[in-house]
Amino acid sequence: MEKPSARRAAGLPEPGERRRLREQWGLTTRQVAVAFGVTPATVRSWECGRTAPRGGRREAYRQFLAGLAQHNAVDVPGSAGARPAAPVPRKAVPPEVVPRKAVPPSPPSPPPGRIRRLRVLGAAACAWSLAALWVILTCPPPL
Repeated sequence: MEKPSARRAAGLPEPGERRRLREQWGLTTRQVAVAFGVTPATVRSWECGRTAPRGGRREAYRQFLAGLAQHNAVDVPGSAGARPAAPVPRKAVPPEVVPRKAVPPSPPSPPPGRIRRLRVLGAAACAWSLAALWVILTCPPPL
């Protein structure tokens, strides 16, 4: 588990604050996971403090959370500097905060056993075709 001093050194908010910011903007763990190239379980681990992002993801996640917090602190029209009580609608999320869309997964490849069977069937069909062609070309025509 990461030490609290290391977490503060990275500039990440406390784990509970991470979750609160995400939920306040109406983002799911899946959306955040897709944006950072991790699983939703990893995002949940970041939010409960079991783990923290490392390397380039740490800095990107820190900037992401800072953006959520910064846009969250902006005055809402009609309220005297208070934060919005309800989550902000999806269309109001600033473009730099919206996660990228997931790339559709490639179709599953057939199991190796099936590939082997298809190769054997292809080879057999080729061999039978060549044998039939040999018979046709070498046999004299019927009288």
